[in-house]
Amino acid sequence: MNTRPFLNGIFLAGLICLPALAAPNAQAYLPAEAAVKEALLNSPGIQSARAQKEATTLRANTLRTGTAEFILRANLQERRVPASHERWTETTFMLERPLRLWGKASVDGRLSDKTVALAEVEFNDAMHEASRALMKLWFAHAQAALAHAQAQKQVDSATQIQQLAQARFKQGEIARLDLELSQAEVQRAQAAAQLAKADLGSAAAGFQRRYPTLSLPDHAVMTQLSSTGDFVQSQDELKLLFLNQNHELNTLRLEAQRLQLWAERARLDRQADPTVGIFSARDRGGAENVTGLTISMPLSGSVRRDHALATLADAQSAADKVRRLEQQLSAAFDQLWIQFHSKRTAADQLQSAADTQSRAADKSRKAYALGEHTMSEVLNIARSAHEHQFAASRMQLESMERMAELQLELHQVWDFDL
Repeated sequence: MNTRPFLNGIFLAGLICLPALAAPNAQAYLPAEAAVKEALLNSPGIQSARAQKEATTLRANTLRTGTAEFILRANLQERRVPASHERWTETTFMLERPLRLWGKASVDGRLSDKTVALAEVEFNDAMHEASRALMKLWFAHAQAALAHAQAQKQVDSATQIQQLAQARFKQGEIARLDLELSQAEVQRAQAAAQLAKADLGSAAAGFQRRYPTLSLPDHAVMTQLSSTGDFVQSQDELKLLFLNQNHELNTLRLEAQRLQLWAERARLDRQADPTVGIFSARDRGGAENVTGLTISMPLSGSVRRDHALATLADAQSAADKVRRLEQQLSAAFDQLWIQFHSKRTAADQLQSAADTQSRAADKSRKAYALGEHTMSEVLNIARSAHEHQFAASRMQLESMERMAELQLELHQVWDFDL
């Protein structure tokens, strides 16, 4: 199956040259929207959600049309007159149907509309949750790729130091201890790189098993990361947009509205609906023919009253849950917003520290070549430089993940709503 290449072939290569924007653009380094949508629609979870949506929509149609059906009754009897020894075959046929009165059909129509809307929002929510899971696995792979790239860089750096030590050892400038220390550092770095490679393979396998139609990007370009831009709108403006578009909240809102309609329906049900029918009877072997109209109506009791009060309480409970979820989601958005900005600032600060430490590592190697630093000093400073750079790159990637999550929640990327 042909699919658009993951990230349109530019994932982190685009990050390297991506300038600081006035507004973030996660789609520039996330999987292509069309490829993501195809992968999600083919997943078992979304296929199940789509089937559930179709089932709910069909059930909504029964609310509009109503469940009342025509009932055909037939009666066959034999009449005997002992005095005259007469025997007559008599038949009765009746057709009846319950009626929806008192405005119930109108409420049922609105219930049907709300149910269809609820089915659509629930499907959208399933797509959104699946998108969130895909994004989480994507960044897990990105973190593993970053760790592997940094580990490989540390191997290269340790190898360069070992080569420098070998050259000086051959010239008799250093003791064998320095050479052995450099060799041990190479072995340590190689072991760390091997573990990072295993973690990367595990992350890649987990991603590809769930999304076989999506191709993972080349992780070799994950050695440099660019700074992310910031949002143009304010936190409060974006939070209001988030609350208006949140699927979970909109699902609960629709459910609360449906329960309000059910409460109205239960109130109307306290007035029972009549069942109207017509019948035709053939008595005394056809000597007498009778036609007529029948009406029956239940006598409302305490059950209908209690049911109406219970559904009204359910509606109030749902409304209270909406307000509680609004508070929870507002707090969650604020936390995500704070995490993005704090990690974004920390990433810039860590990168400055990493640049400084990298310059110190270069000077330390030059000093060692001149005999001014010991091997232990060179190795410690070089190791610290790699740790600083890895911390800065990892924090930058985490800030990008928070930014992508924000844009996903705001429907600025991967917006698959119906």
